[in-house]
Amino acid sequence: MALGLAVSLLSGGAVNLVPPSVQNLRLVPNPLIVVAHFVVFDLLMWHIHYVQHRWRWLYYNTHSTHHTIRSPTMVVALTGYLPDTALLILVPLHATLFIVPGGSFADVLVFASLSLLHLHCIHSEFHHAWDPLLRRLGLVDTTFHHGHHLKPRMNLAHFFVVIDKFYGTFADPKAMARIQQIEGG
Repeated sequence: MALGLAVSLLSGGAVNLVPPSVQNLRLVPNPLIVVAHFVVFDLLMWHIHYVQHRWRWLYYNTHSTHHTIRSPTMVVALTGYLPDTALLILVPLHATLFIVPGGSFADVLVFASLSLLHLHCIHSEFHHAWDPLLRRLGLVDTTFHHGHHLKPRMNLAHFFVVIDKFYGTFADPKAMARIQQIEGG
């Protein structure tokens, strides 16, 4: 967004790369718009993540650093480096802010805050009290994401398990022996 702002200012307003939602300073978030941000962002991120794991050059030049960790921890949630962060987080975020109509800065703030909290939770080295709730709601939980680190071409979604089920990239983490050992099963 900072780059978009810089380009917009340097062009004298001829090119506007600042998403309308960031310019709208409405103070009260709209829950439907926040949910739309999650859906659009996760779909965009899933497609990029899918390509990263299937195009060898892209994987090694953007995402492989993140996958040097087999058992994620909160500290490694953001261990990717700039090319990975730009491609997997910043690009879909910026696109989402243009795609979802009617958003405001408050919607973006709520979405970004919940997204970062969730990102750190699913990279946790322990299971959280809310993991069963996330699972019942069909959302990615700690076990699901640990399964991705064990089988990197599976469980590519970051929020909605249904995306992986739809695209055939779902692997039931409970069926993975290593996760059963971690959970004491």
